[in-house]
Amino acid sequence: MRTATLHIDAPDGVREVTLEDELTIGRTPPAQIVIGDSGLSRKNTTIFREDDELLVVDEDSTNGTFLNGERISGAPRILRSGDVLTIGSSTKIRIEIDGAASAAVPPPVRAEAPPAPISTAQPAASAAHNAAGGNGAQTKMLIAAGALTFVIVFGALIALLVVSRNGGSGNAANSGAARPVLASGLIPKRVIDPLGGEDEDDLDDLIASWETEEKELDTTSVADIKADPAAVDDIDLNVTAAFLAAQERKSLEARNGETGIRPAGLDVPKELFGDGVIKQKAKLQQMKGTGYLQPMDFAELAEKRLKQELFEMPMATKSYYLVVGGSAGEGPFTSFSFQTGNAEIAPGSPKYKTLEQLAANFGGQKYDLNDPSHRKQMRIRLLRMFNKRAKPVLEEVANAYLEKFGRPLRVTSLTRSMDYQISLNATNANSFKVRGEGSLPPHTSGCAFDLARKHMTAEEQNFVMAKLAEMERANKLDALIEYGTNACWHIFIYFDGIPPRM
Repeated sequence: MRTATLHIDAPDGVREVTLEDELTIGRTPPAQIVIGDSGLSRKNTTIFREDDELLVVDEDSTNGTFLNGERISGAPRILRSGDVLTIGSSTKIRIEIDGAASAAVPPPVRAEAPPAPISTAQPAASAAHNAAGGNGAQTKMLIAAGALTFVIVFGALIALLVVSRNGGSGNAANSGAARPVLASGLIPKRVIDPLGGEDEDDLDDLIASWETEEKELDTTSVADIKADPAAVDDIDLNVTAAFLAAQERKSLEARNGETGIRPAGLDVPKELFGDGVIKQKAKLQQMKGTGYLQPMDFAELAEKRLKQELFEMPMATKSYYLVVGGSAGEGPFTSFSFQTGNAEIAPGSPKYKTLEQLAANFGGQKYDLNDPSHRKQMRIRLLRMFNKRAKPVLEEVANAYLEKFGRPLRVTSLTRSMDYQISLNATNANSFKVRGEGSLPPHTSGCAFDLARKHMTAEEQNFVMAKLAEMERANKLDALIEYGTNACWHIFIYFDGIPPRM
């Protein structure tokens, strides 16, 4: 049996694994190979042997398994040496099989008996006649027959090669792309009953699946905030849209060095990968147990602000700025529940009265609920809400970054209402659909925030990660690194200031 080696290049490092029989790859145990990539499902992909073949199957994962760039599904696919699997957000697995030809080279075609040549035998009399310089036309026919035989044999060999390359599909247009697919009778039982699907009641899956990016906020559409000087708690909200735009320009200014999701020299501390959600999971369950009610809609966010359960963050300071609310709309406010869905909030109803009360004095400003632009500004401000204990944690990270690099941190997400989160998931093909309110997504807790990173160099990213790892060791937070389009650090603060018992 040939030795098969998996060369794994993942966010948590590079490794080589020898495949003996079967290996399941995923984000958490019980996968046999656990990889710190938040884009992976619990059980994402299985690679196994079947007689002399090496095969791969996707375990019904959220983000899929890609074989040389082609997403696979259903029956297992045959692997060849040199093939590359892409899974999760940025994990790549190169297949190496000792003594096997590379996938880029057509596999050898087994020798087949050539088709029987067309008979060129002639009666003895005719042969004798031709040998004596007989009929020239018959000589030409013999030459043509020989040429035809050569064409047929050559064509048959070409056909065999095409069929071999296409796994028996016979479609020359797909040569080099299609791969052999095993018949259903050979599919292992675990593939027929996949274990990699997401579970809306599993907080581990929720944290990974709810990390959906908003639309980019247009800072020119954001209004100034003029806080009430008499409201001491709101005085730091007094920020202009011009200052927000200036902080964005400063944050995104050109760097001397490579930037991106994985710039050269990126060194991810162990605190930011691995399972990555254990502490969040424990604290979210604890929040549910203490009776925390997640905000289902913007009216319930407004109620939390009025009751000071959550506090509004200034849209920009010297050390950070907020680009949240890019997907906020101008339409009428709606209520939401899992039982009835969305419904416009009627004037005079309890939720409408809550919105009216906040609109009459929103941190010193007055808004008109009948004005679409005012409704949008209210939504953007409500998405700036945060747990009071979380504010100094964000400021500690941001102040350290500002002191080192002279730029503000870019915050891309704070608190979201459930209906806003669902509206983001509706356009995200990688998110599963929510079927109930049994779970608490981290951003509806008021204890989570995201920091963008793909505009930073490796030096900047390593500095922030070292700071986050230090704060995690001090039991101040739990941090994850995320890849893909939403390349960020997802940071979770303990709502009561107490880390979970592990």
